[in-house]
This record gives sequence, C-alpha cells and structure tokens, in this order.
Amino acid sequence: MKKIKQIAYVSLWVVLVLGLVLSLGFVNKEQDLLLGKAMNIHVNQDDELYFLDNIDIANLINERGDSVVDQPKSTINVSNIESMLNSHPAISNAEVSLSIDGVLKVDVQQRKPILRVLTNSGDSYYIDDMGKLMPLSDKYTARVLVASGEIEESYSMRYMYSMSDIQKDTLLNSKSILNDLFDVASYIQADAFWKAQIQQLYVNDEKEIEMVPLVGNQKIIFGDAIDIDLKFKKLFTFYQQGLNTTGWWDKYSAINLKFKNQIVCTKK
Repeated sequence: MKKIKQIAYVSLWVVLVLGLVLSLGFVNKEQDLLLGKAMNIHVNQDDELYFLDNIDIANLINERGDSVVDQPKSTINVSNIESMLNSHPAISNAEVSLSIDGVLKVDVQQRKPILRVLTNSGDSYYIDDMGKLMPLSDKYTARVLVASGEIEESYSMRYMYSMSDIQKDTLLNSKSILNDLFDVASYIQADAFWKAQIQQLYVNDEKEIEMVPLVGNQKIIFGDAIDIDLKFKKLFTFYQQGLNTTGWWDKYSAINLKFKNQIVCTKK
C-alpha cells in the first residue's frame, strides 16, 4: 500500500511538471506571435543638448527595418538595436528593452561636449566631458568653449583615442596639445565664474595655451596644464584686486600666469 502511494505521488508530480512545461511552451509560443505595439523613447536633453530627439531615435530604428509596431516580438532584436544606437557618434549610452506587452523601451544619453576645437588646417570637432572626440552635427551646434590656433590634430587621426589614452601613450602625448586643452576646459566647465568669464582658448606658436576673457581685452597666457588650480586662483585674486581699481581693465595688454607664485603683466 505504501508503495502504491509513492507511485501515485510521483505520478502526480510528473503530471504537474509536464503540465507546467506545456503551459510555458504555450505561453512562449503566444509571446512569439505577439506583435510589437509601440516605442517608448526617452532622450536626455539636459544642459540644452539637442543633437538627437525622440524622432531621430525612432528613425534610426526604423531605417534598420525594426519598425517594432506590428512586427512579431520574436523578430525584434533588442541587442542589435542597442548596439546600433551605442555606435552613434552623438550617443554616450543607450539601453533598450522589450516589455511583455510588446513595448520597446529606449533610454538614450547624449554625449556632452565641453570644447570645440578648430585646427590650423580647418578641421573642427568637439571634445566631450569624457575626453573623447566627437564630430560636429548638421542639426545642432553646442554653445561651448572654443579652442583654436596651432592645433594640428585632425579628427580622423585622433577620434579613436580618449584623452586618457593620449596621456598614457608617450608618443601620442608628446605630439598632442589636446590633453592640456581638455584639462583646462574641464576646469572652466566645472566653475561657474570661469565658465562665464573665459570665452576662448588659443594655442600660440610656442604651443602655450592663451585664454581670451569675455570682460577686458587682455591676453591671458596660461602656459601648459600644470598647476591649473593654482593658476586660476592667482588670476582670481588679481581680478578681485583689479576690479576695485579705476581703469584697470585698460591698463594691461597681457597677463602671464606661467611663473610660480607670481603674475607678470605687460602694460599697454
């Protein structure tokens, strides 16, 4: 009798397991036949970033043949769509998922440029806040700090390297001013006062960085990116003293920050 009960118990579990497997198979088949309903797209546009919007992302997906709407869920390749979006030059990160009810959810983070570079050969591109080069856009021009002058690095020769890559590579770093420009631009970007005051960076013939202020017509010779914080603190102290002096803005033609513990000014 005990043995019969054990057999019945095992048989019951077998039936239950088979039923569960069949049910899951039916559900999966139904899921595969379910059609995509819509795309729920979110594109961050913080800091007035308008390189891309929801329509642009939808067009990028549709151009691949992934219309999603009325397309069987089994044919919607989420991984490929995500990889395609992450390869776009204006996208920092894209995450894509497909809900049970057939809604494709797309979350896109745009890249954030902090510096626009104009080379001496006429090439132009951005450097983003992660230290990577990004191309200009036909749709939107970012209002960021501009660097010009004796800059030789073209986009095609440097876009595959980040600033950290250049810094680590002795050969690349010895021939590049981009790393110094990125460091100075990052400091300016992070400080509200300097972001409002400095409107342009210029690389002179000696490969030194000069800054063009919004107020005053002095040339500010910054030099390299060593002791950035100290140089800006010296300049801020000088500004505080000068603001209280009548005619100070027209007194000097150049302010040199290269020398340690002092500022050297050139009178007009």
